[in-house]
Amino acid sequence: MNDLISVLSKEETLLLQINDILKQQEQAVISKNLPQISAATAKLEEMLNAFENLEEERRDFFQRLKETLNLPQNMTFYEYAKSCDGVLLESLFKVTEQLNNTALRIERLKQLSDFQLHYIDVLVKLLNPQEPSTYNVKASLKKVTPHWFEIES
Repeated sequence: MNDLISVLSKEETLLLQINDILKQQEQAVISKNLPQISAATAKLEEMLNAFENLEEERRDFFQRLKETLNLPQNMTFYEYAKSCDGVLLESLFKVTEQLNNTALRIERLKQLSDFQLHYIDVLVKLLNPQEPSTYNVKASLKKVTPHWFEIES
């Protein structure tokens, strides 16, 4: 069980670091600092891989524990944590809290990114309209559609 608590503690620490990186990435998006966005993304990818490895380690420990203690194979980690002393359950709640914080930070970053993309889209449409202009290159008008006439010289 100490192995499980140790893994959960490492996961919590890693999630705190991931949240810090997400904060950095948020600031980079706000300031439009592309090198910082790129660096934060690379760090984030590394941290997420490390978290995935820790989660796999936790699942393996728990699976071995179920086999050793002859626990039901369909028992969830949460059910097991509830049946143990409070330390394991407390560690699990800390990880869950950090996962929720991470999810909120990711949602905020997504909203910021969506705003930035929408802003860029508005600028592109403003600077490069899709509709044909009223005047052609000679500054004269021409027929655009059967019901829309433009003056030509």
